[in-house]
Amino acid sequence: MKPKLFMSIRGHKRSAGGGANTFAWNMARVLKKNKLQFTSNIKKASYAIVIADKVDLGDLKIANSRGCFILHRLDEEFEPNLLKPKHRKIIEINKHVNVTIFQSEFVLKNVQPYLNARKWEIVINGADPDIFCYNSNQGGYIGHISNSIGQKKRFDLLDRVITNYPQESFLLVGNHGRHESIDFLRHKNVTLVGTVKKTVLSKYHKKMKCLYFPSERDPCPNTVVEAILSGIPVCYNAYGGTKEVVKDCGLPLEQFDELLDKLPLFHEKCSNRKDLFFDAVAEKYLNIMGFV
Repeated sequence: MKPKLFMSIRGHKRSAGGGANTFAWNMARVLKKNKLQFTSNIKKASYAIVIADKVDLGDLKIANSRGCFILHRLDEEFEPNLLKPKHRKIIEINKHVNVTIFQSEFVLKNVQPYLNARKWEIVINGADPDIFCYNSNQGGYIGHISNSIGQKKRFDLLDRVITNYPQESFLLVGNHGRHESIDFLRHKNVTLVGTVKKTVLSKYHKKMKCLYFPSERDPCPNTVVEAILSGIPVCYNAYGGTKEVVKDCGLPLEQFDELLDKLPLFHEKCSNRKDLFFDAVAEKYLNIMGFV
């Protein structure tokens, strides 16, 4: 009998966002393409990818006792003295896994002290290059993409840069219209688009010349991965894991003017980021588990 892999989230291509969902959908796509078998029951699996806290702890223990190789994927931020029930469950799950995958060094440094994982790797996430493919022509908009409107997204910094750069046109894709205290439509240089599906997002990427991404303490943003694959340089908040994704394909928020001055250079650098192709990321996961 061929070994089977269990994944604790069933991803959907139609979803508008969510790093865990996107990862699960992409991994299922790779498994299908390579004719690798998977199962929806961890107790029948030879290998398992557990995403965050999304698994029944009792079933996990049974799988562990049967010799199932368990990989724990983490894209989280633990706040000291404010552990959520989700994070407490993650700590319990991690006691029964073979290897932990941290989505960035930022996640490793933040979460590992709570886990003391015996074996771990850092693997930056990827995206589907068939959907998010390099566009040789740059658009005219400075883009921002976010389905979340939480405080860590730093919409205040986005609002400030829109105010300070009236000569630029901004394209905002996501839930910006739901923000309680900031009315982005008061700006004449803003075009507002609601939440869109992943398969539609690439259409808006083609209208952008760069992505302004002020989100802080972001572990490993899929939004940035998808933008870079589409040829869009990123102006990013250095506090978090975003800089590990961007590498030489953009500059920190403090160097926004420099990024705008050198957009063709950074646009070209984006074309070399084959490491962000999800197939390359999936291969790392499968090799770490020995599921090949």
